[in-house]
Amino acid sequence: MLYEYLTSLDVKNAAEKGLVAILPIGSIEIHGPHMPIGTDSLTVYRIAELAAEKEESIVLPPLYYAYVPENKHFPGTISLTAKTMLSLLEEICGEIARNGFKKILILNGHGGNIPVLRLFLKEMLNKRKSYALYALVNPLFPVRDIIEEMSEGRRVGHACEIETSIGLYLFKDLIRMENVKQEARVESTGLPQGIETSVDWQAYAVQLYVGDPRKASVEKGEKIVNKIVEYLADAIRRIKHDEKVPVVLDDFYLRAYGRPKTA
Repeated sequence: MLYEYLTSLDVKNAAEKGLVAILPIGSIEIHGPHMPIGTDSLTVYRIAELAAEKEESIVLPPLYYAYVPENKHFPGTISLTAKTMLSLLEEICGEIARNGFKKILILNGHGGNIPVLRLFLKEMLNKRKSYALYALVNPLFPVRDIIEEMSEGRRVGHACEIETSIGLYLFKDLIRMENVKQEARVESTGLPQGIETSVDWQAYAVQLYVGDPRKASVEKGEKIVNKIVEYLADAIRRIKHDEKVPVVLDDFYLRAYGRPKTA
């Protein structure tokens, strides 16, 4: 299940069985005063593992280094450039495919990766790859209804009560709740709605957490994680048996480039 624990023969057999290869991507960045800087990576890797336990698949080692330029002004953050991340993703996926896996599911755990991952999915159409890419780009998409219910109208976002609850459930010993003294202070650029700048996030999340993490609980985290895992297990099952995306890809490559995908 975990790629790094497999033997070479295990990898060969998994690829021949047509298992989906899951690539978890997180980040290394500040998560308020109370959560570890590896929160996104720790979370997404564990969730991928739990989903793979329910629906047989292969989980690659998580990519800790990702796209976090917006949080470089706080200690702990390590960020790649978008160009580097795109190249890294292409090379990793290429190596996964070289080992025989035809379907790769990118599992994102960091909001800042969203625009890069969406660009990556489109950019790979220019490369005529031999594999099909799938991605859960928005990590909290499967639980947006639960989040609305749990937060009861309170502000949520980075290192908020929702993310803190997930952390309390998955790695409670790493959470330092005593460091949270109050609800987060948030501000804005003061510009008209719809006008974006390169520092909107910095102007908004001035303390690099949002809402009131003190509202978090292990019970909330368990409910959220279980819902995400259930969603992912179903998604993995459907991706494994998916025939439509590979066919559409081949048709696209043939019509766009006059020839099918590369080997």
